[in-house]
Amino acid sequence: MNFLEKFKDELIFEVQKEFWNERGKGARYRLTRIGVDFAERELGEKIKDKKNIKKWLIDNGFCEDIDITENEISMTMIVKNCSLLEIKNMFKKANIKPLSCPLANIFMYCLELNSGLSPELLPIEEDENGNCKVTLAKMATSEIVKR
Repeated sequence: MNFLEKFKDELIFEVQKEFWNERGKGARYRLTRIGVDFAERELGEKIKDKKNIKKWLIDNGFCEDIDITENEISMTMIVKNCSLLEIKNMFKKANIKPLSCPLANIFMYCLELNSGLSPELLPIEEDENGNCKVTLAKMATSEIVKR
């Protein structure tokens, strides 16, 4: 990692940590749009399709791959070799769960555009290979809740 990349990662971590110091877990709800405006400018209308987002993220070096599983109430992503991994590691060292994920934010925005309902980022976990496991809880309509 070069000096500028390290500096960028430290800045992102410090900003999020200040949100944590101010709001605790509630800080997660203030960080849901980080990264979305950039992705929307780059992707345009393509941001409405998860396949387009995944391809764009991989093609532009944000990560190596993303495995997505989805059902009516959630969407889980395993993000492999993420370019933001060092930020997650800084949170881990500080004994704080990562508060936000710009990559997840882009997918959350896509889900919101398609359903009209805002999903929620659940706590970011780590899988057995050290990859980020990111789950988005979809907001449900009364028809889904009754099932």
